[in-house]
Amino acid sequence: MRLILLSVSVFIISLSSLTGQHIISPDPGLPQQKWQGWGISLSWWAHIMGGWQDSQVNEISEWITSPEELNLNVFRFNIGGGDDPCHTHIRIDGGDIPGYKPSEKAEYDWSQDANQRNILLHLNALRKDAINEAASNSPPYWMTKSGCSAGNTNGEDNLDDAYYDDFADYLTEVVSYYKKTFDIEFQTIAPMNEPFSNWWKAMGSQEGCAFSQENQHRIIRVLYKSLEQKNMLDYCHISVMDANSIDETLKGILEYQKEGDILPLISQINTHSYDGERRSELNALAQKYGKILWQSESGPLNITDTGLDNHLIMAQRIIKDLQELKPTVWCDWQFAAMEDARWGLVSYNMEKKTYQREKSYYIRKQFTKFIKPGYIIIGGTDPQSLAALSADKKELVIIVVNQTAGSNIYTIDLKKFYPSGQKINAYRSSETENCVLIENEIHMVNKNLDIAIPDKSVTTIIVQLAVQ
Repeated sequence: MRLILLSVSVFIISLSSLTGQHIISPDPGLPQQKWQGWGISLSWWAHIMGGWQDSQVNEISEWITSPEELNLNVFRFNIGGGDDPCHTHIRIDGGDIPGYKPSEKAEYDWSQDANQRNILLHLNALRKDAINEAASNSPPYWMTKSGCSAGNTNGEDNLDDAYYDDFADYLTEVVSYYKKTFDIEFQTIAPMNEPFSNWWKAMGSQEGCAFSQENQHRIIRVLYKSLEQKNMLDYCHISVMDANSIDETLKGILEYQKEGDILPLISQINTHSYDGERRSELNALAQKYGKILWQSESGPLNITDTGLDNHLIMAQRIIKDLQELKPTVWCDWQFAAMEDARWGLVSYNMEKKTYQREKSYYIRKQFTKFIKPGYIIIGGTDPQSLAALSADKKELVIIVVNQTAGSNIYTIDLKKFYPSGQKINAYRSSETENCVLIENEIHMVNKNLDIAIPDKSVTTIIVQLAVQ
């Protein structure tokens, strides 16, 4: 077997130093999900950075959307409820998303949330294929039982029973306004966030609202009715329920199934992948009922590793989610975080209004730049690798994550494909590299590509194919 050297300066690795050998056989006969895109939430960073200088907003928006950078096209816009103006407990890094209706009797104030809106409009101007979702974390404070948009005093349901119809009307009014005024279509609206969680408590640091299983049914019914009455169902549908874990989402959807009338009212299942293991079961349920399935929020919650190790754990989670959960969209929670390279792909200083790309940015780019909307995720890979085929079947993308402290040999079996004979490109991120092109040409022997994957790295290989 011939060892292909990707970079003479880095990849001269003796066989004795290689810790393992892996064989993967990407198979176009095992098509999985058709990819819609990669996404981010605009919470909370856009509420901060959207008010910075135009040149900065332009650069940030280019980093997010450019096909040469992160290549993202899915944007989750936070419809803020708005907290009691007398309260000062909400986090200062953008968590204080303003609402559009400051009190029950007040008129809508559409001047609110200008910063997040600025980012949203920039992103949509750059991506004509943008997929927008409106997401709510809490009703306005005056609709709540506690009078606080951070949650109830005991962590239980906080939407006052008398305001379910008003809350649905509030959400649909915002969605309708953005379509009429800015031609921004929110294809879905998510009325709740992590509804089973008990950490949404009054005077907390961020907006949140629990919904019991029964009250989830209730808000879905009234929201659907509001969309129907306003003739909005031709472009906007309901997505639920954004539970904190995959297993919680499965539990809630199974209860929707038992209820009978709930599943027909939703078009999309959203789950967070912070925790949980029942990925395949949730996918099977979504497939059974013909529902779109998104991984709508993830990040290094409860991960104690720092630096590159933290980012590689997230890279491995992406592979696991795409292989087992099989969503058509995968979203990060925080694109930018205040002086936090662990959560943010970009970190920023709020006082100085400076920002920089972090290692996590480039680790994510190894996926998002190369697996494009319309590509098909295919089987035949191992748990550390992922493969996707372009819609025209002219490009094969293979991504390998190596979390270990040793280098590994990968043999990529391409016998089921017809490589075009053109140069095969590879990109890598590691401790010292940021999604860099590996300059040396990669050769194949009998359609076997032998490649050394260095320790603690992500490598993306792009093979040009001839269509037979």
